[in-house]
Amino acid sequence: MEIDASIFHSGARSLHVKPGVSGYDWRMLSVPAPGPTFWVRLYVRSSVDLGQSDHNAYFQAMTGSGDPNEGHNVEVAEQYCQIVLNLHDDVVLPTGGDFRCGSGGASLPKDQWHCMEAYFDGTKGDVQVYANGTKIIDKTAWAKHDFKTFSFGYLGFHGPARSMWYDDVAVAPERIGCAP
Repeated sequence: MEIDASIFHSGARSLHVKPGVSGYDWRMLSVPAPGPTFWVRLYVRSSVDLGQSDHNAYFQAMTGSGDPNEGHNVEVAEQYCQIVLNLHDDVVLPTGGDFRCGSGGASLPKDQWHCMEAYFDGTKGDVQVYANGTKIIDKTAWAKHDFKTFSFGYLGFHGPARSMWYDDVAVAPERIGCAP
């Protein structure tokens, strides 16, 4: 990872998550969650479309300290050529998606900034995900967790190798929203 002054959403810099290997690749930063229920807002950009066929993750709510093998991780991820939720291979599809590529589930084009928001309510098991102001995933009464950590970056299980950029990342007990 590096601070990048050539590509950024606002201000003068972003976090560049540099390409790793195709296959398993853990490149994430972790911060404490404000409680078991919280919101995140981040601007994300990728060198490949967000919504590849294989399982990889962009950010997640975690019950552990940020170690990938500790606790439960509710991932905002990709699989089946769309953005999904994933918890121990229990996959929640976006509105309009099914378990086939090309089914119409949400994906985001490469080389553009996208505002992503997520609401994690560990006490009720609710998760909502928004892309550019549109709710793409709304899962209620799923899995209850005592979230301790929020992680973002790139967790590649199957590749492809890619660059990711993050800017204007915020974690808070209330919704932050996307700037106009």
